[in-house]
Amino acid sequence: MSRFNTHTAAACTIGAIAGAVLTATVGSSAFHALAGSEAAAQPADQRQMQQGGQPDIGAMLVDTLRSVEGCLGAEAAQFQNGKIAIIGWFENKAAAERWYNHPMHRRLMGALPQDADAEPRQPMQHIEDPDQPIMVIAAITFDPQNPRIPGPMPLSQISIELYAPLPGGAMINGRLAPEAFKVEHMNQIEIGG
Repeated sequence: MSRFNTHTAAACTIGAIAGAVLTATVGSSAFHALAGSEAAAQPADQRQMQQGGQPDIGAMLVDTLRSVEGCLGAEAAQFQNGKIAIIGWFENKAAAERWYNHPMHRRLMGALPQDADAEPRQPMQHIEDPDQPIMVIAAITFDPQNPRIPGPMPLSQISIELYAPLPGGAMINGRLAPEAFKVEHMNQIEIGG
């Protein structure tokens, strides 16, 4: 498995934090539905509506993210500890910036709590190589018993994390990242082909 370098991004909300804010609009069930493999396996036009005719906001978010030029793929996930995440893979810094500046993402950023004392920063200002592929993981934790983040949803945690692939690793019959997400020197093994 490839190891990754970490770029911290406390003020840079690139990816899936938008899912948290969208969820606030219609409730967490839309986002939870997306995390299930059955929903993710359906074609996009069938995932746009949940049972009962409600819009599946999580699916719409992931589909919008995938439509951004240079986004190589996006997936939703739910972890055993309860965190919910969206993972986006971008061709390079410019592609990640296109999502950052996308109208949907900008609206969502405006709905998040802001630190009035924070120093203004440019998104991804510390990424030196403009051609570096970037994986963004945005994770949230719903916590109705201890909602520590102000807003319309009971959230205790939000993070946006940026990662870049290191050379190496191995895969058998495929990998987590899209094939277009470049990882040099990965050992590729095909079995039962």
